[in-house]
Amino acid sequence: MVQLFPHQQKALDLTAAHNRCAYYLDMGLGKTFVGSEKMMALNTRINLLVCQCSKVPDWVEHFQTHYTRNCVFDLTEPKTLKFFLEQVQCEVPTLLIGVINYELTFRRKVLKTLAGFTLMLDESSLIQNETAKRSKFILGLNPANVVLLSGTPTGGKYEKLWSQCRLLGWNISKDLFW
Repeated sequence: MVQLFPHQQKALDLTAAHNRCAYYLDMGLGKTFVGSEKMMALNTRINLLVCQCSKVPDWVEHFQTHYTRNCVFDLTEPKTLKFFLEQVQCEVPTLLIGVINYELTFRRKVLKTLAGFTLMLDESSLIQNETAKRSKFILGLNPANVVLLSGTPTGGKYEKLWSQCRLLGWNISKDLFW
């Protein structure tokens, strides 16, 4: 476990009983650590982290530095994705964390076969347009747990939170939400 600041620990304490939560913390307040600690607390064998392309190496390094080194996979590489999926099929109780960018998720249709996993979205505001391919794909996944991270979840337009609310388990129509 990582040593957290009081505000980070408070965020985790307030969501400890929930398996679907969002951490909308301003830039510099440590969403990375809050999200990764929540992912570890959820204790799911299979974990999928979706982030911006430029952040994939940062997230891989984060998990390798602060957590188990042998369980983090950069899923932007086809060979690594294949190996990750082979590990998913194994009965070995090894913690697996796959990191992929938004632009590739919907192109990796095999990710739809995952079930009972933890899904973490870094910059979850990138799925606010539910008609975009990446949003449709992510909304169609079957995670057991969801962790959303964003410093700017809506840009002031709260109606754009609908897709994030759906991932968090609020089954409300878009019309009613608006």
